[in-house]
Amino acid sequence: MEQRNNEPLFSLIIILMLLCGSCDSVGDTLNTKELVSSTGEKVYINTLNWGVTDDNQYTVITKDINRLKTRSDTLNTMKGLSPFVYRFHRDTLTIFYLKWKEVKVSESLRSIKLVYYPLENKEYMRLLHKAGKEEDGYSLVP
Repeated sequence: MEQRNNEPLFSLIIILMLLCGSCDSVGDTLNTKELVSSTGEKVYINTLNWGVTDDNQYTVITKDINRLKTRSDTLNTMKGLSPFVYRFHRDTLTIFYLKWKEVKVSESLRSIKLVYYPLENKEYMRLLHKAGKEEDGYSLVP
């Protein structure tokens, strides 16, 4: 019976285990976009991304800049990449989102008016494209 040299396979397995083990040490990424009304009221769009390529995301619209610093702080957040497109103009935060998703700001705002627009996929993709190029005041979630 012929004996095989399994040393290269064993080395590959060890290297893969080390790489996978180091993925846990990759930190979460917190992004914040501050919006300020004409009266000085501030609201933040905070996103927390994680994973090897930051391909998991929570998003929240809040008055607390420190909100969503950890994955344990996810009450009333939206999960998923690009949950909405927004436009902030003249103290109005307009939120455009896919109609089958739930997008809601749970905090009350004094001087910033919230307007929600649920959209069909085709229209949302058009706005997503515009927001990616920062056209007509449309913006992507940070």
